Amino acid sequence: MDAQNPGVVAANNDLALFEAYERFVNPSYPSFLRKLGLDKTAVRAEGATITDSDGKTYIDCTGGYGIFNLGHNHLGIIQALKDQLSECQLFTKPLITEIQIRAAEALAAIAPGDLKCSVMYNSGSEAIDNVLKLVRLHRGPKKIITAQNSFHGHTFGALSATGIASFKRSFKPWVPGFVHVPFGDAAALERAVDAETAAVMLEPIQHEAGVVLPPDDYFHQVRRICNEHDLILIFDEIKTGFGKTGKMFACEHFEVFPDILVVGKSLGGGLVPLGAIIAKSSFWKRFGLSFTMSASSFAGNGLACRAAWATIHYIQKDDLLNHCQKMGTIIMPRLKELVEKYSNLLKSVDGLGLLIGINAKDNKIALELVRHMIQQGILILTAFANPSALMVEPPLVISLEQVEKFINALATACEKVSNLRRLPED
Repeated sequence: MDAQNPGVVAANNDLALFEAYERFVNPSYPSFLRKLGLDKTAVRAEGATITDSDGKTYIDCTGGYGIFNLGHNHLGIIQALKDQLSECQLFTKPLITEIQIRAAEALAAIAPGDLKCSVMYNSGSEAIDNVLKLVRLHRGPKKIITAQNSFHGHTFGALSATGIASFKRSFKPWVPGFVHVPFGDAAALERAVDAETAAVMLEPIQHEAGVVLPPDDYFHQVRRICNEHDLILIFDEIKTGFGKTGKMFACEHFEVFPDILVVGKSLGGGLVPLGAIIAKSSFWKRFGLSFTMSASSFAGNGLACRAAWATIHYIQKDDLLNHCQKMGTIIMPRLKELVEKYSNLLKSVDGLGLLIGINAKDNKIALELVRHMIQQGILILTAFANPSALMVEPPLVISLEQVEKFINALATACEKVSNLRRLPED
């Protein structure tokens, strides 16, 4: 990209670009990438692959941390956005536009349970902050129970709700009113409920802790507790929604549905930042009286709504839920075989669909495996809150051939790391 002319792509100079990134963006991040062997810039991405400035193509098993369920630069989403730009651009308020309605209709059609009304925001974190306001509108300044090791976002309300201490400790004082209990422990959750409790907010599957699934009956117990104590049940499916686990929403695996659902990330088709709240109609009766719930300038703009509508359309049209389930059933037993074979390196593997966590024996082993896989053209990283866990979350469009390459690369990486650890020390 020519710095003097934004419309012109100039010859790539990785060294200069990395130095400019250090000067103008983040001084620390390039050194982290260099340690992983990622010292080139990305120049192209398509489907489940990213190509760097040297022409090396990687299979992307990070999936943009949940953004690229439909893959990189999906042509259908791009065309939908072009069409929207030629029709109504970014117009949002005060008039209603048809695409806002069509996007909300599409969300209502796929939402679990009887969730019908939705409001769009600019990110998942912004949606979480607004769901906290929605709870306050209905129940006043009462507390909300969330889980230890949960992640709900980086804005202040979302961060305060988050149960990962390392993410939060530098930003005290936090927003008050949150109680954190162990994930998967329904008895601990029930003990935390009192007259001052308004709601329970949980992720159906924890992900920043390394992909943690709940016990089989956990969410049925959570739903019972919320019903008995008249608590609002909120599911945060920003990461797990829109097919990542082989169902449209992860809560469908457990057959338990929330009163409010928060979504984001891949809802924008990998091209538009987007989050949304979907709730039962009764929650919006007081919402209409609160301007601050929907006054975000860009929220619900035409491009975002068109991206949401198109994303839902292509997930269904391309049968990506079934494809995700199929790829997951191929990957999981193969990974379990590797865990058994390389028990000196790996402890366990867990997940659903294409959201999988591989738990290494320690952080160092995990980092060594990441480096060896990157060398083989597999982009993979560890969980932010659990650096001994490798996160496998590729786009839903990943092919069988690419899945095989990923599994073979992990097997090769395990063999290399295992052999290196058997070498005698000098």
